[in-house]
Order: sequence, then C-alpha cells, then structure tokens
Amino acid sequence: MAEPIKTEAARKPTEADIRGENLTPQLRRHTWINIAGPLAAVFIGIFAAAMYLRPLDVLRFIQTTRLGWSGVAQNDLALKDGLITYLITGGYSGNEPVVMVHGLGPNAALVWRDIMPPVADAHFKAIAPNLPGFASSEHKQVQYTIAYQAEALAQMIDEMKLDHVNLVGNDLGADVVLYYAVEHPEKVERLVLVSGGLVGARGAEKLRKGMLPSSAESVRAQVEASFFDLPPMPEFIYQRMIAELAADLQAETDMLNSVPRDEAHIRSKIGQIFNTLTIIIWGAKNPYFSAAEGEALHAALPGSATVVFKTSGVYPQLEHPDDFAESLIFVIKQEEGGR
Repeated sequence: MAEPIKTEAARKPTEADIRGENLTPQLRRHTWINIAGPLAAVFIGIFAAAMYLRPLDVLRFIQTTRLGWSGVAQNDLALKDGLITYLITGGYSGNEPVVMVHGLGPNAALVWRDIMPPVADAHFKAIAPNLPGFASSEHKQVQYTIAYQAEALAQMIDEMKLDHVNLVGNDLGADVVLYYAVEHPEKVERLVLVSGGLVGARGAEKLRKGMLPSSAESVRAQVEASFFDLPPMPEFIYQRMIAELAADLQAETDMLNSVPRDEAHIRSKIGQIFNTLTIIIWGAKNPYFSAAEGEALHAALPGSATVVFKTSGVYPQLEHPDDFAESLIFVIKQEEGGR
C-alpha cells in the first residue's frame, strides 16, 4: 500500500525554513534603510546647497510652509505694473478684512506671520501683501515711492473687491496705509500704525542707517531679530544674505527718499481720516521709533490712542505675538469705525 503524500502544511519545518523566516523581516528592514538612507542624504544635500546659495529664501520658505499648516496660503495677483504676491487666511468670503502692510527689513509680509492665524481665528480675513519690489513680488525699474506703494495697495484692494478694510502698517508701511487712508477715507474702518507713520526726515535717516544692512554683522543682527531660534551660522551665510537683500534695496531706498514729499501730502489731507479709529503701537526699546516720535504722531492724529510694549524693540508683533494679536483683535472689534 502506497504511503500518503505529505502536504506543505503538514510537513515539519526544517532548520533552513526557520532561518529563512527569521531573515526575511531583517532583509525588508535593510531594504528600507538602503532606500531611505540615500534619499535622506539627497534631501540634506539639496537643503545645504539651497542654504548656501539662497539662505534668506530658505528661511522665508520655511516660515511660509509653517504658515500653510495654519491655513495661510500664498497667492499672487496681477496689477497694472506687475505681479504682487500676498499671504491670505482662509475662512468665509464675508469675513471682515484686515490688510497688514510691512515696511523695511528681510521679512516683508512674513513680519505678520505670528499675527495672521489668531486674527483668522477671531473670524477676520487677514491679508498681508509683499509690496511691489519686495520678496517674491515683481521687481521693476520704477520709483517705489510711498505714493506708488499706496496706489498698488489700492489696486489690490479693488481687485479683491474689498468694500471696507482695516489697515495695519509697520514702519514705512504705516506711511503707506496712511497715504491710502487719506486718499480713500470712505473705505477705511480702522488704522493701526506699528512703529512708524509720519517719521519725518530724521526718522527716515535712522531707518536708513539701521534697517538697510551693509555688513555681515548688521545682517546677522537684523535676521536674528526677524527669524527667531536660528542655529549658529557662519559669516559667509550672512554675506550671501546681503546679496539677496540687495534685490529689495531699490524699493526700500525709494520709499525712504520719498518720505519728505509723501508725508507732506499725508499731512495736507490728514483731516480726511478724523473719524477713523486709529491706534499707534510701538516697542519702548525700538531704536528707530521712540516714545517722543510716537507721541508726536499721536498729536498729529486727533482722537488716536497709543499702546506701548515696554519690553519690545523693532518688531512687537514678533517679540510678543500673543499680546500684540490680542490688542489688534480688540481694536478691530471696536464699532467706532469709519463706516
């Protein structure tokens, strides 16, 4: 009588079978390590090369990516004189807009990066443009005066079909929103001027010396004040940042040069915004915008109020973002607007 055939399931595993089963997971793990290791090396190499070639762009990219996780997107818009890029929060289209205008410095619109998410959480739509000639907005051979930037802001507001806006401006960005407000008082609900506004020739000269870096050391100081928690970086990285910042230098210089003429225009029409709720904010340790300058601006704008961050310097919105956002939201929720 023939013996029954043993099936694979009934066969007793041999020592070779057991060793093969034990080795298979290890081989799989080794395969993933063999794939992931070179990929990680490639990404690290790309990052190191980008940081070497365009360090400031890398810092801006990291901050923009982080904002994306908070629901802030970067878009672009075609204006008469070129393309403007801007950051914008999500939410409903009917949310009241808060337009935040940057001034000098390496951040451009990213100077508002810690303020936009809480403003959106308070059910407002936060919009922060990169002014023409700055960051990723188009750079052209034009005169980037304060008046020019205010006109670009007007075009953006019209193109986005914003009927009424709350305006926030930082250093020379404060002059831009003031210029827009005196030209379009019917569209402005509230004004918040941060560390700037009607700075005069002396103030413009202080900004020129302090905010237009010409050495690696001055760039280091400005970048460390703008982008926190940076690891130690060699001097040549800051040298390369000077070259990147040079792209925005024309716009910054033109705005500074236009201060006497364009601020005179603002002063001549300042009565247009008499009924507009206006708040002036500055840091008590700001070397470019002192308490005396803040009080002078307060006196030039009857009915305005002041907020002083006693331990802040140039960027109270970056140094104390929670307190700044709370103050800003309180202001824009007030009903005494221009409407």
